[in-house]
Amino acid sequence: MFSLLQCWCLLVIACLVYPIILISFKQMMEWIHNYARNLKEKTQDLKRERQLAEDLLHQMLPKSVAKQLRKRQKVEAENYDQVTIFFSDIVGFTSIAASCTPLQVVEMLNNLYVCFDSRIESYDVYKARELIPIDLKKHMCDL
Repeated sequence: MFSLLQCWCLLVIACLVYPIILISFKQMMEWIHNYARNLKEKTQDLKRERQLAEDLLHQMLPKSVAKQLRKRQKVEAENYDQVTIFFSDIVGFTSIAASCTPLQVVEMLNNLYVCFDSRIESYDVYKARELIPIDLKKHMCDL
């Protein structure tokens, strides 16, 4: 059995150690809380980046092709009996752009693309890409 002196010694040790344990426990809880908050932020960042990557992929490829590629499936070429190809040009773009600020030109083009894109989304179509003429001296040789 414990003697009275041993009991007092244990009580003194417990009184000295308890605050240290309590402080350590509190610090550990704060660390866990900070870790959980950081993990949540990183998870949200990852979800945003994944969505941006998916949106970019869908801008470059038809959704069905992008879906197959994400699943690491083989993508078979498709044939269509009929297709519609739309070409557009902004008549007088050079003179319009010359009379506007760069920001106005960007806003005008952005509004035009947003209009086209919103119409495209209404139908089962794929926008291949916007083509901008490039002045290459040996264009056919380079292709």
